[in-house]
Amino acid sequence: MNRTIAFHSAVVLLGGWNLLGLAPAHGFSNGLEPVVWNSNQKSPAWAEELLGQVVTYQTMAEKKLIPGSFQAYVDQTSKIRELHRAGNRRATYDGVNERMVMLEARVGGIDEHSADALWDFCYRVTPDEFHARDRHIRAKGADTVKEHEEFMRNMEERAGMSF
Repeated sequence: MNRTIAFHSAVVLLGGWNLLGLAPAHGFSNGLEPVVWNSNQKSPAWAEELLGQVVTYQTMAEKKLIPGSFQAYVDQTSKIRELHRAGNRRATYDGVNERMVMLEARVGGIDEHSADALWDFCYRVTPDEFHARDRHIRAKGADTVKEHEEFMRNMEERAGMSF
């Protein structure tokens, strides 16, 4: 009985794969990289994700579900998105860090939970190059940041010696 169930399960699984046009190594056959979940890769649409998140909080505040005004954050995040689209990396860096300072200061009378949630989301989706070092320390811990910096220095030294 168990053999019959296992056999039929295998047939259904393989048949389903064929119906969907999938092959076990389909993703690799075209030279595509596999999707890695929970990695440190950041989305290229991170600025849009930030704006969407803050608009959600603004909507909740307008419906009186959470306290405060999020309009300053919507304006700042829109500015960040436009600076990033224009390719102005330094101004994007400054804009992101200004937004983080706003969250830390609770501009607009927002509550601690909303500020922390927006801060964490921003840190999670925004590429590391747009965050100040002290924010890396807050998010990852001083030891981890120092270890990473040491690793990067060693890699640069090794690369310099290889020529």
